[in-house]
This record gives sequence, structure tokens and C-alpha cells, in this order.
Amino acid sequence: MGRIFKNICDGKQDKILERLVSKRDKSASDLKSIIHFVKNNNLRYPELVLDCSLQLLSKHSSGLDSEYHLIIEELVNAAIESDFLEVAMKGIKSLSRKFGDKNTKVIKIAGTYRESNGDENNANEYYDYILSENKNDLKVQKRKLALLKTKEDLQPYIEGLNKLLKDNMNDIETWAELGFVYLNNLNWSRALYSYEQVIMLNPSQFYAYIRAAEILYTQGTTDNLYQARNYLCYVIIHDPEITRALWTLFSVCRAIDRTGKADAKNATLLTVCKKRLKLCYEKAKTSTLIDNYNLE
Repeated sequence: MGRIFKNICDGKQDKILERLVSKRDKSASDLKSIIHFVKNNNLRYPELVLDCSLQLLSKHSSGLDSEYHLIIEELVNAAIESDFLEVAMKGIKSLSRKFGDKNTKVIKIAGTYRESNGDENNANEYYDYILSENKNDLKVQKRKLALLKTKEDLQPYIEGLNKLLKDNMNDIETWAELGFVYLNNLNWSRALYSYEQVIMLNPSQFYAYIRAAEILYTQGTTDNLYQARNYLCYVIIHDPEITRALWTLFSVCRAIDRTGKADAKNATLLTVCKKRLKLCYEKAKTSTLIDNYNLE
């Protein structure tokens, strides 16, 4: 869920982040903007955050003032995800010196460190301690639940996600994770329902439209194909450069043609897909890849 589970990101967020990262000779403000953008949009780019944090702490630490330990916290989280555990431990020690070993934030991060280091029992103890103090700490509930994801039997994990949603029906992150788990276990109907919950809660989450469309395409009835087409058209209207959406729409429209029940719009959409795909690959200077693919 976010850093706990998988990255939730739409095309617009990627483009904004790309602009931030592409700037040369980044100032302290630029580096902080990248870190805050990743955090505030619940994205998952640990190597990028780690690099920006290290640059800030090595070159601009004197100007960080009250943000110093916030950057340390982001450094630790990114180092854990990137498997730089020695760097993470140094950061945890710094936070412990500042806030004390009993600080909730320090305990959470220490639990995550233990978990990443393969010490799940101790990690659980850290999480249980926090929940004994505050049973409604959603992030720790998710962190504790994530420990079940590594088990061979995923049923307890799925049950835990559903239980979490009973008390937090608007939690996009958990709906997305539940959809992902159901999809990996070929439970199409429940995966589709989960992704459609994401769509209802936040219509700008384009990945959910694409996943829902792919499920409908797999199920393959005419009604499902038309619904898949609607989802994909919505994505492409808002961002015509998402190649996965274009390829899926192209496949869906061809499948509709094969049913013998295609409407006039279908032929137009096929033409649009071909043009947009060629433009995308030309822009990426990989046009030879699509030249070798039959788009007829």
C-alpha cells in the first residue's frame, strides 16, 4: 500500500516527476520538491528519493533546519526499500538520538527495518506495541498485514485486506492492492470490482481503468468489450501517450470487430490507435519496433 504495497501512479504524475528530475544543477529546493512530490502523491521511487536525500544531507544540511530529520526519515524509508540497510540503520540511530527509542515514528521505522532484514517476528512485536497504544493506526495495520503477503497461503492476507476495508471503505490503496491480489489469483470478478472501486473513489487513477479494461477484455463478452473500450477511451482522452492503454484499446477494438457487432466508432478508434502508437514510438525513437508489428 503505497510504500507498503505497489506504486499507484497515473501518467500526469509521471510527467510532472520527470520534469522535476530532468532539471540540471538541482538546488536544495529542487531536491526537496522531488522528495515531497513522491511522498505526497504516494509514489514509489526509492532509489530516486535515496539519491536526493543523500545529496541534500551531504551538500545542503546546514540549510535544512527543521526539515533535517524529515529528510532523514525519507532517507531511511528509501534506503530500506532499496536494500541499503546499513544506510538505513545509520538514519534510524540519528532519529533515535533526536526523538528517543520509544517515539512512535522511530518504532515504526525500526519495525520496517526489521521486516526488511528478514526478522518478521521482531517486526511484528514493534507493530503490536504501536497498535496497543493506538489500535487505529492505519499505516501500522497495513504494515502488519503486509507480513502475510509473503506466505504461501494468501487467504489470511486477502481476509485481512477485506477486514481493513470494512472500516476504511474509501481507502484507494487497499482496494488497489486487493484488486492486484485477486488478479494474480485469476479471480476476475473480484479483481474487477476492486479496480472499479478505485475508479469511483478517484477517477484520475488511470492504471485502474486499464486493469479493469484488461479484465473485461479477458472475459470477452460483447458487453464487456464495449465497457473495456469506454474505460480505455477515458484514459486516452486524458493522456494519449499511455502506450499500454493504446495497445489494449487496439486489441479490444479488434476483438469487437470479430464479434460482428462493431459500431461505426470502432473503425475510427482503430485508426486513432494506429496513429497514436506510431507517434509514441517515433517520439521514443523506437519506431522500428512498431514497423515490424502488423497493425492491420
